Amino acid sequence: MDRREAAELLRERTGRSVAPRLVEQLLRRTDADPTVLAAIADQVDTDGDGLHRLPLRWPDELAEPVRAALRALEPAARETVTAAAVIGREFDLAILEGACPEVDVLSGLDDAAEAGLVREQGPQVYGFVRALDREVCYDTLGARARAALHERVAAVLTRLGALGGTRAATLPELAHHTAEAAALGGAARLDAAVAASATAAAAADEEGAYDLAAGYYAQAALFAGRAGWTPAQAGRLLAASGTARLRGAGSAAAREAGRASLTGALRLGLRATDVGLIAAAALGLGPRPSAGALAGGTAVPADPVRVAVLRDACAALPAAGLPPEQHSAAARLMARLADELGEAELARRALDLARAGGDPRAVAEALLVVGDRLDQVVREAAALGDAELQARAYDLAAADALRRGDKARAAALLARTTALGEGRPTALVRWYALRAAAELATLRGRPDPVAADRALAAGQLVDPAAAEAADRALRSWSGADAGPGGLTAREREVLAWALRGAPAKEIASALVLGERTVETHLASIYRKLGVRTRIELIKKWGDGSPP
Repeated sequence: MDRREAAELLRERTGRSVAPRLVEQLLRRTDADPTVLAAIADQVDTDGDGLHRLPLRWPDELAEPVRAALRALEPAARETVTAAAVIGREFDLAILEGACPEVDVLSGLDDAAEAGLVREQGPQVYGFVRALDREVCYDTLGARARAALHERVAAVLTRLGALGGTRAATLPELAHHTAEAAALGGAARLDAAVAASATAAAAADEEGAYDLAAGYYAQAALFAGRAGWTPAQAGRLLAASGTARLRGAGSAAAREAGRASLTGALRLGLRATDVGLIAAAALGLGPRPSAGALAGGTAVPADPVRVAVLRDACAALPAAGLPPEQHSAAARLMARLADELGEAELARRALDLARAGGDPRAVAEALLVVGDRLDQVVREAAALGDAELQARAYDLAAADALRRGDKARAAALLARTTALGEGRPTALVRWYALRAAAELATLRGRPDPVAADRALAAGQLVDPAAAEAADRALRSWSGADAGPGGLTAREREVLAWALRGAPAKEIASALVLGERTVETHLASIYRKLGVRTRIELIKKWGDGSPP
């Protein structure tokens, strides 16, 4: 079965959607066998993110034959195959030999192969015949023995990594094994788990795998707390986790989890009077979004959480004698608070501080809030390669171009914003890119309700109130190509026929349009005129009064 089929089976059995990463984990662990997956589906924790190995109890009728084969092996062979299970479904002979230095692993593998548990898959590479064979072998280990094997495997992987070559461990492998070994306790093990998890998180963040990065940073923060790290040290990991969670927010639950991590990190920073941590936590919540390039002067509602956090963060800044290295963070905090509150004087102070610090990113953020030199900000954002800053700069510059009547410039900027959505964008950039695509269609006189719906759905994962304000502005836009009430010329033609009671097929024939196109125009008309059905439309506007 494929991912879609597996996700549907799990949703039916659990009553809730399961995270894609967890679906992938379960597919691997069941060999994508629907019978096996169905047998363990009731045990699935739907809140799991798939980063950690989900504990499962395999039905006896499936597991007992594997246990019997394992019991029949000689002790050395049994030790070999259980150690192999700790390494993974597939395992390199060099890693297995390093983890079992006092065992004849080749003989053990021969015996396990005869028992039908493992097979050679390539030069010095072996694997379990079935995923279930590996699962049952792994589960036969006690907790302490399992953690000790994970520690030995981590040490071997680290040694091989130092030597380089194809046997070097991946960062997720090291993070997994050091995390499992941390169950043995001790500061050195916990510190190793923090380092491996944080390194894997940074790599995932760099690759745009934000949900994975968030999970690794959260794991690192947990181990840091257990290791007795200072609240400020653990708080930095917590802030990084929350920031990554919001950057990759794929659900309302993920958004709330990210905000909770950041507010928790802020409290730790305030308690420790750590300006760096305070700034990281506050800035991690993201900037105040705009209502879009077509919104004119429409402002989005201020976010109470962002406002409260930014107030606390700015209040924690030293009244005097701010160190030069903190100018950039302080300027960005002040600029974002000024944006939330609409305080021009605070925005100018932020710009002065940013210029004093010399950080181009801080200067660009402050200029966005001041609303000055937007062309400079566009160039600076592109030079920095900061996609979020680029999206915000293009958006405001497009709005400014429309105010000046430069429709071509606005369309070009919206097209550049749309292009930012390619690859693995952050949630904010994805929203701005989808919104820009819908705005561009509207600007060209061809409103696309489907594109608008996609933009709204993406925006609700970032800032629900702002997304709804932007959606209203988009759907009611009445620019140079729109008629009274925000309707385009084509929409007014469709409206005239609709008010006569003509069905979509008749309208399509009369206006030489596709029937589906007419339905799209009608949906846009309903939204713009605040009605839901043809009957409501005729009742409200059928008397001949202009909409």
